[in-house]
Amino acid sequence: MPSWDEDTSDASLVSGFSEGHDISPRGPVPDTIFDPDYNGSDDVQLRCKHDKPLHKFVAFEGSDTGRKFLGCGCKEGMCDTFHWVDLEWPPTLQKALIRLWGMYEEEKDTRISGNVEYATANYQLVLEKKELEQEKVKLMKELSLTLPMSELGKIKTHELELEKARKEKAMAQVSTLKEEKKKLEYCMGDLFKALQEKKEKLKQISELCAE
Repeated sequence: MPSWDEDTSDASLVSGFSEGHDISPRGPVPDTIFDPDYNGSDDVQLRCKHDKPLHKFVAFEGSDTGRKFLGCGCKEGMCDTFHWVDLEWPPTLQKALIRLWGMYEEEKDTRISGNVEYATANYQLVLEKKELEQEKVKLMKELSLTLPMSELGKIKTHELELEKARKEKAMAQVSTLKEEKKKLEYCMGDLFKALQEKKEKLKQISELCAE
């Protein structure tokens, strides 16, 4: 990877690629996130394997999260041509990003596991409900022949109470899932905030070096 001594602006970081630079791919293209301040095609002369101008992207994966790079802009059949624009993050920032991504994956796995358990339990409840409904129909037919209407009314009231309790339990489970979603959103917010702070520090360091 090339290095730069003074000017570290976006234009200067990619200018070295325009003449005689090796444009062979450097491993798999990282996942990206949309950044309105850094997107679209770049004006350098580099082209991807489709002979089209490279596009601006921002990495959103592991220790490279937040680093700008140039890559293939084809929406379908994207090739593996890409070049880093930002310098590699300091080791401390890389460790912090890996830690945050680990927390995110752990939270996601927990949510998936919880959703599976909830879906399994819900399915089991549906099966049990069907069985109970069938049994209820059978019992109602038998009771209607032996019990007065007042007793049948009490049974109906009890059934309504059970149905209300079941709905309240389901709403409580939905509320718990919403709280877990909020925690995950807060975690991602902290990730973006830490990333922006590190990028600002790197920018200040670059400006000092340029002076």
